[in-house]
Amino acid sequence: MGELAEALVMDRGALTHNLKPLQRDGLVKISVDPQDRRNRLIALTAQGRAKLAESDALWARAQRGFEASFGVAKSASLRQALEYLVSDDFLNAFNGHG
Repeated sequence: MGELAEALVMDRGALTHNLKPLQRDGLVKISVDPQDRRNRLIALTAQGRAKLAESDALWARAQRGFEASFGVAKSASLRQALEYLVSDDFLNAFNGHG
């Protein structure tokens, strides 16, 4: 769970809270790690993989529409700025001035 929370740029408590409805709806399975019972393993179910494929197609369509409206160059620039906001470089710069 810690690795997933870090990859999603959120804390473990927020991740746990957000996973509950996905687990309830049968999209993810949370199990105890047999090698270290303190850890939890998270996996997509077959239903979850199908929902991910469906959402990927919708996301791709939304991205194409956004780029068509906002422009390819501006879209790339926005993505670059957003990537910087979640980077260690930004955090270090922010903390250095805080």
